[in-house]
Amino acid sequence: MSEGQKLQFVKPTAQAFVDALLDLSAPVSIVLVGEGPLATEIAAKATASGVALDTHPHLPKAAALGQTRFLVLTEQDGDRLGEQLLDCLDLTGIRVIAPVTARHFSRMPLFVVSIPKAGTHLVYELAQALGYAPGVELPDFPKPQTWYCVEYSNSHTVARDFFVDTVRRAPFGNRHHPVARSPVLFAYRHPFDILVSEAHYYHRDGKTAFAGYFDGLDFDARVRRLMGDEWLLGSLRQRVGGFLPWLDFPNVIPASFEELVGEAGGGSAMAQHRLIWSVMLKLQVDGSVAEVAARVFNKDSATFREGKIGAWRSQLSPLLVEELAENCGPILTAFGYSANTEADPLPAMAAQHAARSLRYASEDFDRIPMTVVPDFMGCNLVRYAKQFYAVPRSAGAVSIDRLSAERLARLPVAETLSELKAILLIGRKAHDRQLARITDAGNVLDTGSETLAYWKETDSPCLFDEYKGYNLVAWRGRYFALRQLLGPVDLSQDLSVMMAQYALGDVLASHDVDDLISQIDGIASAIRLASELSARLGELRKEQGLASERLELERVEQAKREADLNHRIDALKSELSAQLGELRKEQGLASERLELERVEQAKREADLNHRIDALKSELSAQLGELRKEQGLASERLELERVEQAKREADLNHRIDALEGNAIVRLSQFVAGLFRRKT
Repeated sequence: MSEGQKLQFVKPTAQAFVDALLDLSAPVSIVLVGEGPLATEIAAKATASGVALDTHPHLPKAAALGQTRFLVLTEQDGDRLGEQLLDCLDLTGIRVIAPVTARHFSRMPLFVVSIPKAGTHLVYELAQALGYAPGVELPDFPKPQTWYCVEYSNSHTVARDFFVDTVRRAPFGNRHHPVARSPVLFAYRHPFDILVSEAHYYHRDGKTAFAGYFDGLDFDARVRRLMGDEWLLGSLRQRVGGFLPWLDFPNVIPASFEELVGEAGGGSAMAQHRLIWSVMLKLQVDGSVAEVAARVFNKDSATFREGKIGAWRSQLSPLLVEELAENCGPILTAFGYSANTEADPLPAMAAQHAARSLRYASEDFDRIPMTVVPDFMGCNLVRYAKQFYAVPRSAGAVSIDRLSAERLARLPVAETLSELKAILLIGRKAHDRQLARITDAGNVLDTGSETLAYWKETDSPCLFDEYKGYNLVAWRGRYFALRQLLGPVDLSQDLSVMMAQYALGDVLASHDVDDLISQIDGIASAIRLASELSARLGELRKEQGLASERLELERVEQAKREADLNHRIDALKSELSAQLGELRKEQGLASERLELERVEQAKREADLNHRIDALKSELSAQLGELRKEQGLASERLELERVEQAKREADLNHRIDALEGNAIVRLSQFVAGLFRRKT
C-alpha cells in the first residue's frame, strides 16, 4: 500500500523544485499547492521546462486528488507546512516535494522516551533509520539531526521525575531545557506484555542490578511480584502509569510497540507503514516509508528477547489477567488497550495519535541570562545565547544581555560549562594546548604511532607542534618558534647571530612554552590588526570616493536648485511689481479719502470751538452768581460769629456766678461740720 509514500525536501527556490520535478519519470500527474511568489515562480519555470502542473491555492481533499502521485507543497513556514503534510496522512502511493523549513529534521534535535520493555530498541532503530545521529546523553546545547535521552543516558524518563524533580534541582525551574521546543518520540506498549517481558528479563544475571531480587522465583512468582511490588520497583500500575503524562504533551509523537514491530513481530505492515509515514510527516524527514520500515526491526539488540505482540494472552493465566484488569484498568484505557483476549492488539488511540499535529513551546530561553553555577573562581557562570560566560562577582549585579558587544567579548566564554571551568582554572592557552595534546593522544591510539615528550630537553631539535604558521621546536632547554616560510633553520649557531639573520618575528625563542605562544599571539594580533587597518583604510578610501561622488552629485543638484530658485525669484519679482502697482492705485484713492476726512475734521473743529466759546460764557455767568452767593454766605458767617461771642460771654458770666455760689456753700458746710465736732 505505502511503498510509494516518499518525502523529499529541497531548498526553497524555484530552480531546486524544478530540478526535483525533472528527475521524475514522465508522464506524471503533478499537483502544485500554494499561491505565493515561490509557487508562482515554480509554475513558470516548470512550464518553461516542459513540466505540466495542476496548480491549487490550497491543498485539495484526498478524494479530489484522485490518482495523483506527485504533490508539490510550497509553504515556507515550518508549522503551517507541518499541518499541510499531515493532511497527506491518508494519501497512498504519494510522493511529496516540499521546501526545507526551520522544522525540517536537519534543523532540530529529537528526544526519545520509552517505557522499559516497551520496544526501546525499536525507537532507537527508528530514529537512526530516519537519519538521526545517536547523541544519547544531552550536552549543554543539543545538535540538530541528533537524538538524545531527556535525562542522562537512559531513555526511561518517568514524567514526574523530569517535570517535577528537575524543577527543584535545575536553575530557572529547568525551563531552558530544549525538550519543550523539540519533538519527542515516545514508545509505549500493552502493559500486560510489558509485565511478561519484565518477568522474562529482570531475573537474568547481569541484565539488571536488581536481578537477585527475583532469585529462586519461577515465572508466575516473578509476575506476581512485579504486579504489586511496593518495596523496590513499584507496582505495574505505578511503573507504567508514570509514563502516561507523556501522551498529553503536544510535542510528543506516541509510537506503540504493536504498530512499530510490523509483520516480523506479529503485527501489521499496514499499521507499521502508517505509523512511520505519520512520523516522517511530523518530523519533516526525507525518505521512503518502505526503506525506513525495512531497517526498524533489529534482532541483534542487546535487550531483544522475542519481539512479539500479545504474548500476555497465552502466558498469563485468566486469574492473573482478571486481577491485572482490576488493578490496571484506568492505565489500559488511557493507553487505548483492553484486557479482552479477543480485542484488536493495536491501541485504540493509534489513529488519533497519528493524526495529531505537533506544537512546540514558543519561548526561547537561550536569550535570557541564567546563572548555572554561582561563585566559581570568583565568578558567576552564566548561560546565555548558547554559550557560557564567566561574570566576575566583583562587578556586582551585571545583566550581560545589556552589555555592548565590546564589553561582552572581554568576559571568559566557552561553548560548554566544563570547558569554561577549565579555562578559568588553567587559562585559555593552556586549555587549548592540553586539548590539542589529548586530541593527538587519541590520534595516536588510532594510528599506533608514538607521541613525543617535547617538554623534555633534547640533544637534537624536536618539532613538537605547529601554531599559527610557526613550527614549534624544542632543543637544549629552549623552545623555538620558526616561521614555516623560512624553511630549514640552523639552530646550532649563536642565538643572537641566528635571530639577526632573519626579519623581526620570524624566529622566536623562550624557556617557557606559554611565553612562546604569547609572543606568537602578539605577532598574529599585530598582523591581524595591520590587516584590519589596511582593510579599513581601503574601505575609508572607497567611502571617500563615494563621498566625492555624492558631493559632486550634491553640487549638481545644488546648481539645479539655485537655477530653479532664481527662476522662482524672477517670477516672484514680476508678481510683486504687479501687486505694487495695485497698491499705488489704492494709495491714491486713500489720499483722496484722507483729504476729504481733513475737510470734515476742520468743520468738526470749528463747530467744537464755537460750542466751547458758548460754554465759557455760560460758565462765566454761573461764576458771577456763585461769587454773589459767597459774599452773602460770608456776611451770614460774620453775624453768626458775633452771636456766638455773645453767647460765650453770657455763659462765662453764669459759670462764674455758679462757682462763687458753690464756694460760699462749701464754706458754710465746712463750718457746720466743725461746729458739730466741737
